[in-house]
Amino acid sequence: MYVEAKADRVTVVFSTVFRDSDDIVLGKVFMQELREGRRASQTSPQVLFTHKEPPLELQDTNARVGDEVGYITFVLFPRHTNRAARENTIDLIHMFRDYLHYHIKCTKAYIHSCMRAKTTDFIKVLNRARPESKKSNEKKTISGRSFIRKD
Repeated sequence: MYVEAKADRVTVVFSTVFRDSDDIVLGKVFMQELREGRRASQTSPQVLFTHKEPPLELQDTNARVGDEVGYITFVLFPRHTNRAARENTIDLIHMFRDYLHYHIKCTKAYIHSCMRAKTTDFIKVLNRARPESKKSNEKKTISGRSFIRKD
């Protein structure tokens, strides 16, 4: 976590390493939705997400670069850092990485449960589509004629 304090705002940058390519995709979607949340509430902090490359605030540092690295930037304004809101803001910022990874994990579990349910439905459809075998005494000769065998 990187923190940059200025007179008019505080910038907090999280770096996170995603375990696999699925986590990267889910993380991007989650961050897009978090960024869109600002439209619903103008009091929420500005959220930026960069993948592979560090944000401008970290350009001259030894920040990691790579396919599995993501950076989440929160821009906190005085309404987030005043005496009344400061404690809550700090608590929420500290819990953010766990919050992100928890939601990625829950999303994967939800997707897997949906896939299992869909697979079960497909198996039921396939089982209904099997032709029923008829036990009959009708046999065919090599030329195609049928005859009934009496046992």
